[in-house]
Amino acid sequence: MPVSARLTLPALGLAGLLLASAACSDTPEQAAASETRPASPYKATRLPGSYRTPDVTMTAADGRPYDLPARTKGKVTLLFFGFTNCPDVCPTTMADAAGALALLKPAERARVQVVFITADPKRDTPRVLADYLGRFDKSFVGLTGPIKTIMKAAADAKTPITPPGPDAKGNYQVSHGSNVMTYGPDGAGRLMFPYQFGSVDMAKDLRTLLATV
Repeated sequence: MPVSARLTLPALGLAGLLLASAACSDTPEQAAASETRPASPYKATRLPGSYRTPDVTMTAADGRPYDLPARTKGKVTLLFFGFTNCPDVCPTTMADAAGALALLKPAERARVQVVFITADPKRDTPRVLADYLGRFDKSFVGLTGPIKTIMKAAADAKTPITPPGPDAKGNYQVSHGSNVMTYGPDGAGRLMFPYQFGSVDMAKDLRTLLATV
């Protein structure tokens, strides 16, 4: 059975910022400033607005081209990279996302799109993606395409993936980031949900985000 690696940092830049913050003690002036800084309304990690929806056109589960930024414009988009043979991270994350959508009001849910980009295009055909994602929520969009396009999308999303080698056969490992990258209706980065964030907290953060965009 294949195993997916849990790579949780969205980008070296953001990771470096977080690690640097953890490693350094605040000066009295910094401590005072942090006390007056308003608390984040989100439990998830905020993404810089410079993060953008990956500018790629891929193949959707219906076999048709899917222009990712154009098709998700106007919606809050949850983007995840994974593969259908993943035994743990991917099904858990998709179940969390489906559970979160189920907790939203119909009008809120209509403004959210979940997109799953495969890191294993050899096995994850459009039909396989449609069958897999349909088990969680039929509104989920599954995308595949040439590995070069997939790698570009992952780079744009600051999400690490390591596709299988060219001679990989049968059950093999596909390493991929485990975060869900979330973008606003304008395509700007908003939130990062880490692995096992949970449906309830995800729904709360999505509801808060939807109220501001």
